[in-house]
Amino acid sequence: MNIFSTIIDAIASFVRNNPLTVVILVMLAVFVPSLFGAMLIGLVVFLLLIVAWPVIMLLRLRREARRMQQDASSRDFGRGYYTRREYTSRSRRDTGEGEVKVYTTTVREKRVKSDVGDYVDFEEVKDETRKER
Repeated sequence: MNIFSTIIDAIASFVRNNPLTVVILVMLAVFVPSLFGAMLIGLVVFLLLIVAWPVIMLLRLRREARRMQQDASSRDFGRGYYTRREYTSRSRRDTGEGEVKVYTTTVREKRVKSDVGDYVDFEEVKDETRKER
């Protein structure tokens, strides 16, 4: 019952503070009920969107967080990674002193055909008009 009295007090306060707006709304409701109804439906839809948008975003955010958590738990993140101590002791064991490892990559063919593009030979030209001044 307290909620209804609060709503009625809010409506009365709105009418008291905005008499011109209330008169225009009443005139719309009396003389052009279809326009008033369309405006009222638009206002309700707008208010629902304002309330629903954060709720929808919150639900999507929670779903995305849950998906990321499942992805992280399905991968074995720590496997293959060593602490500093383990890494240095492992690398000392694997390689002999002074041993060098060289990794090479294969050279791929050019992606662009050889007949594409022009080469331009530039020649530097001195500006003789500046010397005369």
